[in-house]
Amino acid sequence: AVELRARLAQAEADLTGGGDEEDASGAGAKASWECSDELRARLRKVLGEVFTKMDLNTDGKLSTEEMSKTSDLLTELHVEFGLRAEVQFTDSMTFDQFETRLGRELELTRKEQALGGGPVARAVAERLPGGSPEKPLLHLFEMSGEALRGFCRTSVA
Repeated sequence: AVELRARLAQAEADLTGGGDEEDASGAGAKASWECSDELRARLRKVLGEVFTKMDLNTDGKLSTEEMSKTSDLLTELHVEFGLRAEVQFTDSMTFDQFETRLGRELELTRKEQALGGGPVARAVAERLPGGSPEKPLLHLFEMSGEALRGFCRTSVA
């Protein structure tokens, strides 16, 4: 557990620059972590613009056909927000569903990157609550040794 904590602390410091500032301004894009107002506004603006461009028939929903025809815009989202290449948006969805899905993927991708990648990292990222874009593993660092062991036994195993 000590080795894991040291490795996680180093990954967190690498991603955050070692800063201690913590923004507790609320959840971004309906994800379970806390986002700064600036990031939330940027995300909403970009997603709104992309969604509007992709909604070719202006019905307020993206169909799989519309997503296929505008796949270059989805690729731009992947690049803009650093999403994994495997993240696909293939189901028909409203803007709220689109925003929620992207917000969740941003959260998981950021946590996965902080954990060092791989299938175990993805499993941990999917089950790890809280955190923020600046400190995606905050909840993990706040756990006691016993709580961390319990988390690994019940959530990750």
